[in-house]
Amino acid sequence: MQQRHRLRLAAAGFALTLALVLGVFAYASSASTASFAIFSDRPQVVCDRVGISAPSVFQGGRFQLKLSRYWTEPVEVDISFPDGRLFTVPAARLLDGTIDQVINNPVASRAPANIAGEVSAVLTVPGTWPYGCYFFTGRGLLSGKVAGAALVVVPGGAPGPNPGPAFAAVTRVGSNEARGVQGSQVDINGGGFQGGERIDIWITAPDGTVLNFPPGPPVFADNSGDFRAAFTFDGLNPVGAYQFTVQGASSGYRVITTFTLTSPPVVQTGWARFRVAFPPDQADPQRSVFEVQGALFFPGERVDIWLTLPDGAVRGLPSQFADGVGDFYAVLYLDERLPTGFYQATAKGALSGHLVITTFTLQPAIPQDTVFNPVPGPEIIESSSGFEGPPPAVLDPFNQGTIGDRLP
Repeated sequence: MQQRHRLRLAAAGFALTLALVLGVFAYASSASTASFAIFSDRPQVVCDRVGISAPSVFQGGRFQLKLSRYWTEPVEVDISFPDGRLFTVPAARLLDGTIDQVINNPVASRAPANIAGEVSAVLTVPGTWPYGCYFFTGRGLLSGKVAGAALVVVPGGAPGPNPGPAFAAVTRVGSNEARGVQGSQVDINGGGFQGGERIDIWITAPDGTVLNFPPGPPVFADNSGDFRAAFTFDGLNPVGAYQFTVQGASSGYRVITTFTLTSPPVVQTGWARFRVAFPPDQADPQRSVFEVQGALFFPGERVDIWLTLPDGAVRGLPSQFADGVGDFYAVLYLDERLPTGFYQATAKGALSGHLVITTFTLQPAIPQDTVFNPVPGPEIIESSSGFEGPPPAVLDPFNQGTIGDRLP
C-alpha cells in the first residue's frame, strides 16, 4: 500500500493541464535560453497537436536534431509519440509496431554537449513509427535547461501500386468479406505473378505503423503465378483499416488491398460489479496507479481481466481470484509507454460467466520524460490475490489462448 501511495503522490505533481505540456515544446525556451531545432528535406506541415508548422518526414526518411545553448553537460532527449506514448531515442528505434514495450533507459538517451553546449544527431524514421506529430524534448542534466521541437511523420515515400497483371485479395476465412473482428483468420490470395517467384507481404496498420508479415517459411507463387498465405488478427492488433501490400520479388508487381478489423461485441452479463475505486475521478497521468475492485463474483472463482486501449487493442492482465464472498481488488500501474486516452477494463468470472466493464482515462505525464521500468506494462503491482506483474502467459480473450509468448 505504501508503494501505491508514493506513486499517487508522484503522479499528483504531474497532474497539470495539457496547455502546460505544450509550453515545453516551444522551439526555443525563453526561460532556459536553450534551443531545439529539427531539420529535414521535406516541406513543413501543421502539427495538429499544437497548430504550429513543423518539419515533415516520410517513414524511412532522415532528419537532424540540433540542440544549442546548453552547458557542457549530458543532455537527455525523449520523444512523445502522436498517441501520447513516451520513449527514449534508443527505445523508439526498437519498437515492434504491436506491443511496443521496449525498456526506456534514460541513461542510454543522454548525449554529451560539446564545449559550445551543442548536441546534434541524424536519425532515421523506422516503419514502426505511426503517422502524426512527435515532440522531442532535450533536458540538460546539470543546468536544468529544457527545450523542444516538433516533427510530423507523413504518409508517402514508398512506391505506390504497380500491379501489372497481378491481383490479390484479403478475406476472412470462411467468407468473401474483407472485414472481420479481432481473432479473425484471413486468407491472402493472389495471382498473375511470375511462376515460382517469392512473394513479399507487409501490413500497414490504421495509424500507419508498418508490420512485418509473421515469420515463417517464405511465400512463393506456384508455376502459374498464384499464391496463398494466411494471417491471424488477435487482440493485440488495434481496430481500423489495414493495408496488405503484396509484391513479387522478381517481377516487382505490387498490389495493395485493404482489410477492416473491428472489435467483437462485448455484452455485460450477470450481476457482478466492477469499478475503478482509485483515483476518485477515474483519471490520472501516465506513471499513475488505478485500483479496480470486483464484487459479487462466485466465491473463490478465477476472474480474468484485460484492458482495451484507446486504439481498440487488448492487453491481458494476470487473472485474479475472488475471496470467500466473491470480492477482489487489483492495483494497475500504467507507465509512459502506454498511450493516453480512454481505457476499458473488463473482468470475467471463469465459473459464473459474469462479464463486467469499467472505464478510466490515462492523461499525459507532465513533465514529459521517461523512467526506467524493465517490466512490460500494464502491470499489476498489488492485489488481493497476490498475483502481480505480467505472468509468463496472459489471456487473449478473442483467441481463447495466450499471448504471453509475444511479450518481450
